[in-house]
Amino acid sequence: MSSARATAHPAHPGPAATVRAFASAWDRLDFEAILAWLAPGIRYENGPLPPLVGHAAVAAYLQGAGPFEACRWELVAIAEDGTRVLTERVDHLRVRGTTIRLPVMGVFDVQQGLIHHWRDYFDLAAYRAQWPA
Repeated sequence: MSSARATAHPAHPGPAATVRAFASAWDRLDFEAILAWLAPGIRYENGPLPPLVGHAAVAAYLQGAGPFEACRWELVAIAEDGTRVLTERVDHLRVRGTTIRLPVMGVFDVQQGLIHHWRDYFDLAAYRAQWPA
C-alpha cells in the first residue's frame, strides 16, 4: 500500500462528505483510499480496545484486521456538527464465508478534509460471538 497523502482532499465539500467517502472506501475494501482519509496524527479508538495513535499504527491495525472478504458500512444516520460527524451504522463484514453484522456508533473529527480522531462504539462480545470458528 502507498502511504496516504498528508494534505486535505481539496475538492471535498465538508466533514460529513469526508465520512461518506471513507465509508465508501470501506465498502470497496480499498485500503489505499481508506488510509488516504486519515490524518498523519490520527487517533483511533475502536470500542473497548486500546487507542491507536499515528497513521502507521492505525494502518497496520486496519490492514491486519479480518482479513475481510467483503465489507459494507450501512449508514443508518449521519449528523454533522461543525467538524464532528456522528454515524449510526451497521457494519457488514464477511470473514471466511461468514457475515458478521455489527451495530456501531461512530464519531469522527474531521479537519481540512482528513479524519483526525475516529471513535467507534460497539458490543465487542457480540462481534466475537459472530466470528467464525
